[in-house]
Amino acid sequence: MFYDAKAANLPQPHFAPAASDCGLCPVRACLGRTCAGDAATAWTSMLAPRSAVMPGAKPLFCAGDELQALYSVRGGCIKTSTVDGDGNERIRGFYFPGDLVGLDAMHDGRLRSTATAVVASQVCVAPLHSLTRLMQQHVDVARQLMTQTSRELALALALSGNFTAEQRLAAFLLHLQERMPTLDGLLHLPMTQRDIGNYLRLATETVCRTLKSFEKRGWLRCEDKGIRFLSMPALFRIAEPVGLSVPVSVLAQAC
Repeated sequence: MFYDAKAANLPQPHFAPAASDCGLCPVRACLGRTCAGDAATAWTSMLAPRSAVMPGAKPLFCAGDELQALYSVRGGCIKTSTVDGDGNERIRGFYFPGDLVGLDAMHDGRLRSTATAVVASQVCVAPLHSLTRLMQQHVDVARQLMTQTSRELALALALSGNFTAEQRLAAFLLHLQERMPTLDGLLHLPMTQRDIGNYLRLATETVCRTLKSFEKRGWLRCEDKGIRFLSMPALFRIAEPVGLSVPVSVLAQAC
């Protein structure tokens, strides 16, 4: 059962309707593009105006806030994090175009992390009270939300295992390659090596050392603008125990 703020008699935030431009959006993985027919139209009509999120500026939401909306990433990269009692940041997740931020709070309506921009980003706002009604009316919307929730859970479970630094980092890079566009094998990393290490529970020095090891073996090349993949199948062999899905591009190279 999803949390319903309206049923709980809580104040409902006001969101103005958005201009319909989902058909022009370049994000193919967005729920508005993966749903079909009336469901896609209803999703577009339900969205509130897009919101820009800038690094170092006001968070998209904060830990402890009441869930008021889900946020579909339209551009850039959003990270969620918590801060422990000693003031240390713990990165919980990275979200890319097409991802929905806030799914983990839908069971009880309480956000457990703070969402901020890694780079200049843009999100589409799906008000919770409208989304709840939309899921009841269109089974395709509910199905797509379950798919995204399942994908988040699979990633969290995979990376929580007791794996080596090489296995963790290779799996993460393959995940990024699947979720973000690459040009001629070049992956532009929106986050720093420090943030990658924080998310994977590795020291920054370990991330740097492991990348250099991959580079020495001819699997990738670190460039100023990102990472250029040279042997995807080799990276997959290292990452295979982690259990993430295999990008189609890797399967094609392995044939």
